[in-house]
Amino acid sequence: MTLRAVFPILALLAVTTLSACGFRPLYATAGDDYNTAANMAQVKVALINDRVGQLTRNALLETLTPRGQSANPLYDLQLTLSESTSEQGFTKENEATIADFLINAQYELVRRTDTKVLRKGSVRARTSYNIVDSDFASIEAKNAARRDAARNLAQQLANQVAIGLRSQ
Repeated sequence: MTLRAVFPILALLAVTTLSACGFRPLYATAGDDYNTAANMAQVKVALINDRVGQLTRNALLETLTPRGQSANPLYDLQLTLSESTSEQGFTKENEATIADFLINAQYELVRRTDTKVLRKGSVRARTSYNIVDSDFASIEAKNAARRDAARNLAQQLANQVAIGLRSQ
């Protein structure tokens, strides 16, 4: 039997298996009344201290509420962030040539009406940047790594919010 003959059988088997397990695409709107994007727009993101918190919150708001925040949100998202840098890749003179920038976030998604916690947990994002002889270039590289990590973290948090809202 050739691969061409086996492929339709495998595709049919995969489709029937997914439908039997209750699989629903996260952002699908057809087939039920649930609209993930509309519910995500009902989330109020609490203020976060320090620069990396501001970057993360702004990226999260762009993802959750691209048309602006709701006047009467139904959910609260509370975040606690911590950031760290660890130097890697040392030269013979014991000078670091690369560093890892890590952001850890503890989150909690709460429904306002009954203060029920819909989802909580932790996510993290890590990026690396080069440390060079120029102080200015190293600072810019660290800032770019911070922005990238904040965007990555915001996307992970948005996915967790969508899952929490979908599973309520």
